[in-house]
Amino acid sequence: MLEALVVLLLSALIFQALLLSAYLVTRSSAATTREVQNVERLATGLTALRRDLSEIAAIKTSERPGAPLLFYGSEQAIGLATGSASDQLVWISVRSGDLVRSSTARLPSTTGFEQARAANPTAVLQGKWDYRFSFAENTEKGVIWTSSWFDRPRLPDIIRLQIATRSNARQAPLTLVVSPHVDPPRLCPEGETCEGEPDAT
Repeated sequence: MLEALVVLLLSALIFQALLLSAYLVTRSSAATTREVQNVERLATGLTALRRDLSEIAAIKTSERPGAPLLFYGSEQAIGLATGSASDQLVWISVRSGDLVRSSTARLPSTTGFEQARAANPTAVLQGKWDYRFSFAENTEKGVIWTSSWFDRPRLPDIIRLQIATRSNARQAPLTLVVSPHVDPPRLCPEGETCEGEPDAT
């Protein structure tokens, strides 16, 4: 009788250990799946952002000398004009913890991003991350970084987006760095086609 009780007790311990092992394997598998999905979402979002940033156009907001370009940059938002076949205004900003993008057609008389900001936003990056833009210019003293860039007659030489994980503050942020390659600033007078103006500055 005693031997039977010992066997039953050992069987119960083994069964409990098997249940615990199965739970840990399932939990680990789910965590791995979530991590893979996060990486895929990041890769897709960063590809879309890189595409937008690579299509930046240097559009002057007026004809006066030294007029600022149609570009806005802060730690939480960036507004840009694209020079693709369908000229657009693009607004990318942090809203409710997500990085969202909205865009609208760019009219020749456009000087700001009000219409793009009001357009229907689409989430580019979602997840437990914090986002921060920064901007840099190359000078004789080296690269100088700043947290904002607007009302300037030139575009930043470097645009950087840092994506930090909220759950692990010690983990180094993922960084997207783009160096815009743009043509000389263009003017878009009312009713005329945008054309390059190398001497616009």
